[in-house]
Amino acid sequence: MKKLLFLLLVFTACKKDNKVYDDPYAGGKKPLGVIMSTDLPSPSEAAPGTTILFKGTGLLQHKDSIHFNFNGQPGEILSVDSNGIQVKVPDAASTGVTSVTIGDQIFFGPVFKVKGNLEIDNNFKVVIGTNNAIYDIHRFSDGRLLMIGQFSDYEHKGVVKPINRIVMTSKDGEIDRTLLSGKGADGSLLAMDALPSGKLVVAGAFGSYDIHLAEIHNITVLNSNGSIDSMTVNTFLKKDTVPAFNGGTDGAIYKVFVHENKVTAIGNFNYYLQYVYGQSDFLHERDSLITDSTVVRQLARFNPDGSLDSSFHYNLSLHKSYDGANGPIYDAYMQTDGKLIIVGRFTRYDGLPAPYIARINTDGTLDPGFGGAGADNSISSIRFNETTQKFMLAGNFTQFDGASRYGLAMIKADGTPDEHFASLKMGTNESFNCAQQLSNGLIVVTGNFKSYGEVHRSGLMVLDSKGALAAGYNNTGDLSGNVLKIFETINSSGQTQALLLGGFYRFNQIDMGNITRLLFK
Repeated sequence: MKKLLFLLLVFTACKKDNKVYDDPYAGGKKPLGVIMSTDLPSPSEAAPGTTILFKGTGLLQHKDSIHFNFNGQPGEILSVDSNGIQVKVPDAASTGVTSVTIGDQIFFGPVFKVKGNLEIDNNFKVVIGTNNAIYDIHRFSDGRLLMIGQFSDYEHKGVVKPINRIVMTSKDGEIDRTLLSGKGADGSLLAMDALPSGKLVVAGAFGSYDIHLAEIHNITVLNSNGSIDSMTVNTFLKKDTVPAFNGGTDGAIYKVFVHENKVTAIGNFNYYLQYVYGQSDFLHERDSLITDSTVVRQLARFNPDGSLDSSFHYNLSLHKSYDGANGPIYDAYMQTDGKLIIVGRFTRYDGLPAPYIARINTDGTLDPGFGGAGADNSISSIRFNETTQKFMLAGNFTQFDGASRYGLAMIKADGTPDEHFASLKMGTNESFNCAQQLSNGLIVVTGNFKSYGEVHRSGLMVLDSKGALAAGYNNTGDLSGNVLKIFETINSSGQTQALLLGGFYRFNQIDMGNITRLLFK
């Protein structure tokens, strides 16, 4: 009986093995016999209007149905033969991968570099960059650069000496070892500004700097050589060396501004904090470090020693700040007169209408004389150009001051829009996070977008003062990541340079480490 059962099982198994299944590949597209060579074309790089020869086989039989693209932009096909295809570079072409489309099948070719008036500056010496984001930069009078961020390495030099969130370089990016930052910061450094003395205010989300462990509340002052500005205090039992700037916040600080030797901070905080030195513990046996706190939301102004300036946006009778914005503040700009323009995702300030943008008087009250109807959605950044005296706004809005403005708006010093500038409609889920007008009038825009109008532009584009793509300045390839800071300089030949900083890892078909410099020819 057992033998019979075994034979039945074997027979059943054999029947299952002999079953015929449908071909999973049946009905697929027949191969077209097209092969695009990855060899460099001739010439390998050229300006729009140039005829380029790309190698490939199998194209001739499909010559009437071929479409050729330069990084997403269609090129004019001039001829097709058994060895390849000749195509004219279109005016809107940018550096990137080329491709042939036949029906719904795509065949990729080599990378083609489009020549134009914008290129990566070969005189900038940075090759590897940083291992994490760069948030802000300060330029000294001799041209040296001080950069801060979230990084712990720069050009792989951190193996020799720690580079924690702060690094000094030459004007061309070569590391300067004279910086005395020691162990650096234990958290992100997000913003900085210079005091009249030449010392630097640095802020972010950190509690320690060099040997000063857990003695900082997200903001401190550094000497120009990178060392912390310190002082000696009398504690209950002894003397101690502590940061000279005794003040801070309970949450991250995103922006800092210095005006008349006072420091204004913006961030995600609810309390002003200050250490009280010289106190003992309950048993009067040892030192006790006490932290005093005061309710202060999003906006705070510090005196030079770190104490709270209670004359700024502060209710003395209730011993706390006024309400301020009813949503997060993303960015800000301080005018030369000390007034502060804030943008973000808020609609009111101290209970008064403030549709995503507001100007704050020097005492912290709302300036009702700035702008008009504001935006209809959040504004991510605000940048000012000293030459044109215009602001650029970037964000997720579709209207500004009642007129269509798709994520970009140029406004005058009084907050009203510049009617000559009009941005094109954004695609679904696309947005702009930063727009900076340069002294030459061109506008560098970065963000999460793949096209502008009908032209493929991914991550970075250059516009003219009217909002159109600037002819000859959109030849560079796609940018992957986020640009957080655009810093303009001028080289010895008088050419405009734009240093891009942020959290991006690839640009123009080249791997990047969060920093590069563009040259406008």
